[in-house]
Amino acid sequence: MNIDKELEKIFEDPLLNITERDVELFDIPVDMRKSMESRNKADYVAQRRLCEDFEQYRPLFQQVHQDLRQGRRSLIRISKTINLQAGHYYIVEGQMLLLESIGEKNTSSNFLPDARTRCIYENGTESDILLQTLRKSVVGGGYAITELQEEMESKFFTNKDITNDDKVTGYIYVLSSLSDNPTIKNQKNLYKIGYSTNSVEERIANAAHEPTYLMAPVKIVATYKVVNLHSQKFEDMVHQILKPVQFHVTVVDDDGVPHEPKEWFVVPLNVIDIIIARIMDSTILGYTYNTTIQCLEKRMQ
Repeated sequence: MNIDKELEKIFEDPLLNITERDVELFDIPVDMRKSMESRNKADYVAQRRLCEDFEQYRPLFQQVHQDLRQGRRSLIRISKTINLQAGHYYIVEGQMLLLESIGEKNTSSNFLPDARTRCIYENGTESDILLQTLRKSVVGGGYAITELQEEMESKFFTNKDITNDDKVTGYIYVLSSLSDNPTIKNQKNLYKIGYSTNSVEERIANAAHEPTYLMAPVKIVATYKVVNLHSQKFEDMVHQILKPVQFHVTVVDDDGVPHEPKEWFVVPLNVIDIIIARIMDSTILGYTYNTTIQCLEKRMQ
């Protein structure tokens, strides 16, 4: 086989005869090329840089980490509809940041309000990333960090908040069990969440003889007044969110009849507080409980 002749035949193939006109088909028009270049070339790209005044932020990050460990704050997923707020903390790519400030707002290409920010990162750097870019990062795989528990508790009704026009419709209560049953006694973060139209002390007076209280004395952990709200619906909403962590146990009453109480849940107390706070201020819609990381998670919309 003569390789040179075979190659000569290939190159003489009419299909390989490309004219200048044919070549022009692959040219990108000048105006289109300029448009592509301007689209691919950002006029400004935010870069991380050393935060020169980081020492004033260092104790703030340390305190937030401590709050998280103590359950005074929680991590939550947020949806595309949630706006980020200055002064709040977020987690992006495993690192905590403080959205210290938001600059003058304008409209982004997707018609959402956008602005340069000042973000302080816990590793001592800062950036002026665009607000919508930061929001995409938080929504895509990050978390928001809730307010302090005290800030949430300030939203609960107290006696001084109640006027003559308000009606106390009941009490939501959180109890822990004093049972000697090893299955119950050794279960960490086990709480009963219920409601009563009477005082909680009256309601639990006979706890040691009632299956709903696991046939044992109980300790009052927290109580909340429910004002201008149907108590049963309030309780049902709490139970619906915490259904994945419902505690399953069988207790036998004084007559030897078995019962399976439904109002006990294995969940950190701070999560219960946050759920009740969000029901109180009407921000609970769309949230579920993430059992893996033990925090509220906003369902994606």
